Amino acid sequence: MKRLFWNIGFVFTVLFILTFEFDYSILPSIYEWINPFFELFVSATGFLFFGLEKGFSPVISSDSIGLYVHVFNLFLIAIGIVSTLEIATRQNEVNLRLYLLILLTFYLSLQLLIYGFDKVFKAQFFLPESNTLFTPLKDISKDLLYWSTIGVSRGYSLFLGMAEVIAGLFLLFRKTRLLGIIFGVGIMINVVAVNFGFDISVKVYSLFLLSGFVVLASPYFRFLSQVFIQQKPAIFPLEKESFFAIKSTLKKGLKWALILLFLAEGLFPFLATNNFNDDTFPRPKFHGAYEIINSESDLENVFVHRQGYLIFKNKKDEFQDFQLEVDSIHKLFLVFDYENKVHSILKYQERENQLISISGEINEQKINYNLRKIVLENSALLKSNFYWTTE
Repeated sequence: MKRLFWNIGFVFTVLFILTFEFDYSILPSIYEWINPFFELFVSATGFLFFGLEKGFSPVISSDSIGLYVHVFNLFLIAIGIVSTLEIATRQNEVNLRLYLLILLTFYLSLQLLIYGFDKVFKAQFFLPESNTLFTPLKDISKDLLYWSTIGVSRGYSLFLGMAEVIAGLFLLFRKTRLLGIIFGVGIMINVVAVNFGFDISVKVYSLFLLSGFVVLASPYFRFLSQVFIQQKPAIFPLEKESFFAIKSTLKKGLKWALILLFLAEGLFPFLATNNFNDDTFPRPKFHGAYEIINSESDLENVFVHRQGYLIFKNKKDEFQDFQLEVDSIHKLFLVFDYENKVHSILKYQERENQLISISGEINEQKINYNLRKIVLENSALLKSNFYWTTE
């Protein structure tokens, strides 16, 4: 039974890794090629086994219904493949346990390096946008609140990121692997708790990663129990590095090639953009928050979002956003209402590279606002103050 467990686990893990929606910078995103095939199974299984109506979305994306059905399908497929393998190899029993441990070691290391560098360089937990800062606390969703809170602390984001990078590097070397696994288990327990506690939509994936670390820790269970619980001498378990009968030098070369590839995957987005601290990376023109100083309507603020949005806020703390493209040559805002599918054009005026007025019409509503830039760096949340004492 143990052998069947390891074999099914290996096949399931391979299929999950290949089909989970995760975009890499250098490595190919294989899921884009094969998921249309698996989504056909999701549609059929969802209808036949779970009573889902025809036409439900079979897309295999993070924490979607399609992903839950897909996970169920992968277990069935893994059981089918392993059963076929058992019949075909009756005289030569196959145990994929070591393959699974090797696969998880390198995959979990890659994920820790990617997520770790994202935190180190503030790409994951970035500074909250101005419209978020002006949203009342009661109106902010829990996941955005968590993201924004971590985002205002460069030091804590750096701490989280370095912990993941160190754990990811420790996994790659035999002498430090157990430390990497212990660090990884602790990191992923915290990640799972955060995802569930703040309703962040990567619950399935974080559980998969945590399960992977538990599997990696399994060869050390007896050793850890003897040392820390029974408090007696124990023999450290040694796992083979590889099944493959290849020369040691070639094996080391392949391993270092993988390490360099993983480092390149984790660092490429930052090397390509020269953005090693997103807090200080240049923002788009007119980015920030503005106060409307001449409006007779109930509008209070205008925000220019870094990802190309023009956002209005009224006195009731209600927001309306539009896609924005800035025509610097003709001094125009090209605005698109993606809900009503309506394009609009606003003229703008600037002084010393600061937006001072916008005028025109959006959805038959005339706009003629004079604006004053709000210096967000002076807000209590964004000040980089640190105190050793309370006085």
